[in-house]
Amino acid sequence: MRILGIDTATMLASIGIIEDEKVLVEMKFDVKITYSEVLLYFVDYLLRSSNLKTTDLDGFSVSIGPGSFTGLRIGLSTVKGLSFSTGKPVVAVPTLDALASHALFSFYPVVPLIDAKKNQVYSAVYDTKNGQIKRKSPYFAISLEDLVRKLSGRVLFSGPGVFVFRKRLEKLMKKKKAYYLLGETALPSGVAVAKLGFEKLKKGKIEDLSSLVPLYVRESEAELKFKND
Repeated sequence: MRILGIDTATMLASIGIIEDEKVLVEMKFDVKITYSEVLLYFVDYLLRSSNLKTTDLDGFSVSIGPGSFTGLRIGLSTVKGLSFSTGKPVVAVPTLDALASHALFSFYPVVPLIDAKKNQVYSAVYDTKNGQIKRKSPYFAISLEDLVRKLSGRVLFSGPGVFVFRKRLEKLMKKKKAYYLLGETALPSGVAVAKLGFEKLKKGKIEDLSSLVPLYVRESEAELKFKND
């Protein structure tokens, strides 16, 4: 099965294409302009570089959140459009699940981090020691201080939030209790989204596009303003 995975949950976008267990191609790019201006262009570029058409794919996998409200909406609308035009199914993968999948077989609990702004992170706690991701907590929008209070023992922090918050975490965790996944494996990955989507597609767990919405965890500014008005 060929799956195209898209992650637009942060300002570092990633698109990947896999065929069964094999990675065909992946690219990452900083979003200097809006996703809507570049996302379809890069999807087309990756397909052409792999000598594929959208009709050659068996499905689409999209990072559903939490993360950037705008990025999530554009990623989801793009995948919905591709699905409508090809008739191929869509699966949704929580962004934190995809980040946790970079740290399979970890002896310690895995805690991916995404900067949620407003002095908060998006996070969750995972057990991956058996090579599978098992979420052991809800998805949080939480301050670092409150997150650390929920943790006990040693943990492995991962995700792009590590680059933003590592110094604060070292103080809060007293260094000896924390490990950090750094480099490429800490970054969002369209391939990781595609791989988790592949497992869902094999089980027939496809999405109803009419009801599929991003996993925000925290309400957007627009939603809060609407309620207050």
